[in-house]
Amino acid sequence: MATGRKYKWNGASARVAVAGLLLATVAACGDDGETSETGGTITMATWSATQSLDPVQVAGTGNSGGAELAALYDTIMRYDPDGGTFEPNTAESLTPNDDFTQWTLTLRSGITFSDGAPYDSAAVVANLQRHTEARSNASSLVAPITDYATPDDRTVVFTLAFPWNNFPFALAGTPGMVVNPAAVAEQGDAFGTNPVGGGAGPFILDEFRADESLTLTRNPDYWGGEVPLDGVRFIHAGDGPQTYEAFRAGSVDLAFLRDAGAIADAEADGAAGIRVQYSANDTMIMNNGFPITCQEGEPAPRCDGQPDGTQLESTAPTADKRVRQAVAAAIDPETLKQRVYGGAGSMSSALISEESRWYDGVEGPAYDIDRARELVEQVKADGWDGRIRVSCHTGLPTWGTAVQGMLEAAGMQVELTDQQEIAANTSAVIVRKDFDLACFGSSISDAEPFFALNRDFNSTYVTTGGGNFSGYVNPTVDEAIAAGRAAGSEAEVKAAITTIARAYAEDAPFLALTAQPEVVLISEEVGDVLQSVNTVMLLGKATRG
Repeated sequence: MATGRKYKWNGASARVAVAGLLLATVAACGDDGETSETGGTITMATWSATQSLDPVQVAGTGNSGGAELAALYDTIMRYDPDGGTFEPNTAESLTPNDDFTQWTLTLRSGITFSDGAPYDSAAVVANLQRHTEARSNASSLVAPITDYATPDDRTVVFTLAFPWNNFPFALAGTPGMVVNPAAVAEQGDAFGTNPVGGGAGPFILDEFRADESLTLTRNPDYWGGEVPLDGVRFIHAGDGPQTYEAFRAGSVDLAFLRDAGAIADAEADGAAGIRVQYSANDTMIMNNGFPITCQEGEPAPRCDGQPDGTQLESTAPTADKRVRQAVAAAIDPETLKQRVYGGAGSMSSALISEESRWYDGVEGPAYDIDRARELVEQVKADGWDGRIRVSCHTGLPTWGTAVQGMLEAAGMQVELTDQQEIAANTSAVIVRKDFDLACFGSSISDAEPFFALNRDFNSTYVTTGGGNFSGYVNPTVDEAIAAGRAAGSEAEVKAAITTIARAYAEDAPFLALTAQPEVVLISEEVGDVLQSVNTVMLLGKATRG
C-alpha cells in the first residue's frame, strides 16, 4: 500500500481483480517504510474552499471536501490503488451474490460515533437514504439500491436494481462517509457547519470557518486505535500556483493540485506526491436544455415573482446541437494549452483519453474554425442572435478569457462571467442550472469509469436530480451505461464505454479539454497518507516526523 514516508511519481497501470472483474487504476506507489512518530499537526491546502461538512451538501471528492469529510466520518470501504482492490474499513466485509445484484455488508463490532452513539446498520441505511432525499452529488451512487434489509445491528443487505460489479466504489466514496443520525437531528440545518458528535472518523471538530479553514483534533476514541497526529488543518491557499508556492515555502504539508503549470513546476523541482490520472478532467459543460426550477426568486431575473417550484423552459442556445458542435469546433486545444496551462497541459477532447486502459480509438471533436463559423451562421439564419453566456472561475484564471476569444472568432457574442469562486461557478451549473457554457470538470477514472459516465449522462437524473448536469438525453447512452455496469468481462466494459464515447463525439453534451492528472504533494516530514477513490486522502494513520 502507499503507506510509506516517500512517494514517487508513477504513471504505471496495474491490472487487478475487483469483484471478479478486471479493472485498472493509475496510482502512486510508495515505499513501505515504517514510522512510529506520534504527535504534531499537519496542514493541507485544498483545491477548493469547503462550504459545508455535510456529505449530502458537497461532492466529497478529493478536489471538493473529500479529505475533510473522510477525516471526520471515515469511510465504510477504502480503495487501495496499489492492489487495485476495495478493502473493508469500518466494514468487516462486503460480499456480493453470484450476479452482483445483492451485496451484504457486515460492520466491525463496537464502533461508535464521537458522542458515543452506535455506528450501526440503521445509521448506514439512514445515511444512504439522506443522499437520495437530498439529491446530493453522490445520489447517483445510491440510486441503484432498491431495498435495504438490516437483519441485525451490524448487517445491511443491499438489493440493486441491476447487476453492479463495482458496488464497493459507492461505499468507498461520499455515501460511505456515515454521519450520526442523532447529531443531524439535533443540529438541523446547522449540521453542515457544526457537526459536533457527528462522525466516527479519526478526527473530531475543533473549528470550522466555511470557505476559509477547518481545524480538527485527534479522536481519542477512534475505533482504529491511536491516531498518530494531534490534529489536521485544511485551508484554501488560492489557485494552483499559489497553492504550490505555499507548499514550496513550507506553509503547508500537503497540497492538492489540478493546475498543469503548477504540477509541471512541482515535477521539475522534484517534489514528491501522489498522482492520479483522469480522462475529461477539465471540460466546458454545455446546457443541453435543462429546465430551470425557481426557488426564492432565483435564478433572477427569469424567476422574479415566480412561486417556488415553477419550471421554466431553458433558453440556452446550447440546447441546439449545432451550437454545441460549433463551440466544440471553435476551441483550439493548443491555444488553451499555451494560454491556460502554461504550455504544460495534457490536452484531449476525447471522452476517454489515450492514456486510459478503456481507450478504444474514439477521438473527440476536432478544432475546425471554418466548421464552427458555418454552424454559427446556420443557427443565426434560424433566428439565434449569436449571444452565449460563459461562466468560469478562479481555479484557472485565464480559462474564461481564452474561451471567449475563440468563440468570438467563430462569430458568437460572448457574455463572460469570470473570476468567480469555484463554488459559485459550480452552483450556477449544479444548483441554479442557469448557464449556457461553463468551465467545469468530469474526471473519469479508470478505477470505476461508470461513476462519472452514469453521473454525467444518465437521462434519469434530468428529472430526479443528482447528476447529468448538462441535461443530456440519449437512450442509446442509457442502454450502454446499464450494459457496462452489469458487464461480466473487460471486453463488455470497453464496448459499452466505446458506444458512449461515440455518442459524446457526435452530440457534444460537453467538451473535454484535458486528460489532466490530480496531484497531492506531500512534504518529506509527512508519512503514511493513504489514498482512496476520487483522489481522497485518508489521514487517520498519517504521521509527522
